[in-house]
Amino acid sequence: MRAGVLVVALLMSLGGCAEDSPYGEFGPTGPAPSPEATFDADVTVGETGVQVSYRFANGGDKPLMLVNRPGVAAGAGVRYREDAAYVTEDAGGGVLLSQALFGFPDTDQTWESVPRVGVTEVAPGETVEGDVMSAVPLTWFHPFGSDFGSGPLSIPSDVDEVRFCLGVVSSPFPESMTPRTEEDGMQTVGHASAEQHLFCSAPEEL
Repeated sequence: MRAGVLVVALLMSLGGCAEDSPYGEFGPTGPAPSPEATFDADVTVGETGVQVSYRFANGGDKPLMLVNRPGVAAGAGVRYREDAAYVTEDAGGGVLLSQALFGFPDTDQTWESVPRVGVTEVAPGETVEGDVMSAVPLTWFHPFGSDFGSGPLSIPSDVDEVRFCLGVVSSPFPESMTPRTEEDGMQTVGHASAEQHLFCSAPEEL
């Protein structure tokens, strides 16, 4: 997917260095204020995987956009799955599971296209529940890949905690967040397309 093709400057401005990010150097972006909503998540660490069960409720009077369907390779295509999560190294050395928007990595590489992620619009007063599973050992999964020019990235073997974060975009939604309908009917947007707020669970011991 990497190529010497420049992407739109507006999208590039939502990438950049994240060394001081509370979500890790290559984690999701999250500078937006919190919308009026409630979020609860249970993270359970088992022998074969980490399971997350969450509940999100829009308590405001405007619609919100959940970024809750990461694109997973499926044969020659991509499936946008609500039971999948991105897996990256968290700030402080833990593991971050997330369903969220990611900015462009701070690298000299460019991309010929922007990876996409599935979204769900949540009306005022509406509640969405989700179940996510990530197999152990936890393996690096980032929408822009695993090598940003300095060699393959991976989850360290000595990580001792994990948490989950859900990305939410408040309305009015920017034009860049206008969903596209995929062949399977899923609504998707491009990464690095908007600012988001991240609702996160407490960390759990691995």
